Amino acid sequence: MVRIIDKIHARRKEFKLERETRRTEDALHQQQHPPPTAEHDNIPSHIKNRPQPRSKIINASTTSNSTQSFTPNALEETHNPPPIIHPPGWYYSFEFFPPKTEPGLDNLLTRIDRMSLRLDPLFVSITWGANGSTSSRTLAVASHAQRFACVDVLLHLSCTGLTREQIAHVLTVAKSSGIRNILALRGDPPQGKRAWKVGDVSGGECDRAIDLVKLIRKLHGDYFGIAVAGHPEGHPSSVIGEEGKVLELQHLKDKLDAGADFIITQFFFDVTVFLDFVHRCRSAGIDCPIIPGIMPIQSYSSLLKMTQFCGISVPSNVIDRLESVRHDDEAVKKIGCEIAIETCQTILTCNNLDVDGFHFYTLNLERSTTRILAKLGAVNVLSKSNSSSREKLNEDVAAHGRDGGLNSTTADDHGNRPSIRRERKDSESERALCTRRVLPWKPSAMENRSKEAVRPINWSNRPLSYVMRTDDWDEFPNGRWGDSTSPAFGELSELSHFYSFTLGSDDDRRAMLGNCPRTESDVYEVFARYVEGTVPHIPWCETPLQPESFLVQPQLARLNRYGFLTVNSQPPVDGALSNHPVFGWGGKGGRVYQKAYVECFVKPDKANRLTKMVTDHPNMNMYAVNYSGQELRVGVEEGGITALTWGVFPNREILQPTIFDPDTFIVWAEEAFSLWSSMWLNLYDFGSDSYELIEKIRDTYYLVAIIDNDFTSGGKDGSKFRLLDSLLEVGKASCQML
Repeated sequence: MVRIIDKIHARRKEFKLERETRRTEDALHQQQHPPPTAEHDNIPSHIKNRPQPRSKIINASTTSNSTQSFTPNALEETHNPPPIIHPPGWYYSFEFFPPKTEPGLDNLLTRIDRMSLRLDPLFVSITWGANGSTSSRTLAVASHAQRFACVDVLLHLSCTGLTREQIAHVLTVAKSSGIRNILALRGDPPQGKRAWKVGDVSGGECDRAIDLVKLIRKLHGDYFGIAVAGHPEGHPSSVIGEEGKVLELQHLKDKLDAGADFIITQFFFDVTVFLDFVHRCRSAGIDCPIIPGIMPIQSYSSLLKMTQFCGISVPSNVIDRLESVRHDDEAVKKIGCEIAIETCQTILTCNNLDVDGFHFYTLNLERSTTRILAKLGAVNVLSKSNSSSREKLNEDVAAHGRDGGLNSTTADDHGNRPSIRRERKDSESERALCTRRVLPWKPSAMENRSKEAVRPINWSNRPLSYVMRTDDWDEFPNGRWGDSTSPAFGELSELSHFYSFTLGSDDDRRAMLGNCPRTESDVYEVFARYVEGTVPHIPWCETPLQPESFLVQPQLARLNRYGFLTVNSQPPVDGALSNHPVFGWGGKGGRVYQKAYVECFVKPDKANRLTKMVTDHPNMNMYAVNYSGQELRVGVEEGGITALTWGVFPNREILQPTIFDPDTFIVWAEEAFSLWSSMWLNLYDFGSDSYELIEKIRDTYYLVAIIDNDFTSGGKDGSKFRLLDSLLEVGKASCQML
């Protein structure tokens, strides 16, 4: 729960020295290697003399040390933008709007959760409908994102048609939800009214955005960070011509003088217009952060419609690139990504403008935005599995170093097995991993959880459930997990408060989990296909497979087909660099470690086999429990807490953000078994074969957690997973005895 302006300033301070060094090097390179004049013909005169980037440093397609690991297929044959050097610490954010239907709202919340987790934006913004028409949905989405998606929210608020009392109420609700950032707008005219013209007022008690800025500051002081809108091409209601530009710039400066902190611009397609806008702002004494709005083009018709409505010009070269494919939406999206990438790269190279962030108008879509960020090197988009994915990833890690990228190719389809369930295409964001992680799990954006630094591993794939179950805690572990009975940390909430993310309608769930499973093998196949990516979710996993599991995707799928229904796992890692593209977290200069861990549902006879396997391996521990509460333990003592992930960093104590606690595992097991009933069993008629099958699995299977304490067995790149190999041997042997 942080003001966005404070995050921007903190990031600039953190990277100040690195940026200054970069600029000095760029200036020296510019003197030694002046670019041809022709390259600058499309850039405003006041921008032409900026230092040019050293192309030998950054080129995601040719440089082994690039943070980018995978270029999505749709971009591989596109026009290649010039190689660039990104300013250290550059950032991005996303805009979403609340859908009108409940299913649409559920899907949006899931998308925000996924994109926030995998892409790690600086913030997300939620739009406000004209005259507050979406107020309840806007506040619901914003509250969810702030509290449970672990991302700071910029709440849009327009004053049109609202009284001061109504505005005050919205601000109070936002504050109670942990929201600390407002985008202050006048808003669209009331429905059915003509568009704004020069001199119009809103008709409410706050006539203009500046009035809203003043009211927010009057009611809440500096509690809220405030953004205002900038219009590089001028607001549609402004006076046309140079006089209008001067007047509008003065209005913008007045809003900042009244208490606004930063500017987010309307989207644009002519980058020279934006560069000129920033130059005019700086010349007018506006020195606050200016975040350019980027809208990936989704279709030719929507481009024409939105640009006409917003008064946005489209350069002829953009129209020319789109005209020949105007009826092919996929081709339009592909070119739209190229244009956005080129725009971002041009802005990032303008070192003298001090612009280092982008606000993406997502239109509630994720594919294009993820592809753009991947091409810019902000995220690693790892390849889907194929028959040699583990070997391929290991080769890449070895070739590029533990702190390098993972350059992998798009996988083929998952074998040639006939499918009885519909196939799906996962989005790039499902396979994306942000290149900069503070912790292995995404920290909360709520102030009361700001120091939280330790979590049990069991909810790794159901983080929303864990956040909701601990929402009313007064304190959170910030160094060690400690005694689970301590009153300082509270208790995990009761079963009735479990968070059950939606898997869609009953028909959608049956399509994913099976219309009429009749054998245990049918259920095993669902788990295996989740690992392979053709089933998007299972009840125990809110998100797609974690990127670190891509290393062993085929082995995990085979293990599930043996009847070891995995819901959680991690490979061992022995001292990977903390900026490793897959395992890294905590910043530069450290080393990270983790013990191998596997958690799965198994039949009683397989649980007994696992007990023997663990007994024969002194370095392994096992804890298992079934629906009735019967336990199996090997090497797990009462109250014994095991650190599963830890990091060693300069000038800091050892961090151990992920642990295994036997007492907490029992609480998790109760939730895990309940999901068989609430999310799967109730899909089928009572007494049917499918109903009895799921009921039998719930009632008889064990939930088993196994830890391999010899973390050195995995090497520094997690390429060796001895525990998984041992489980596969047990699984293969058990199948041979049938």
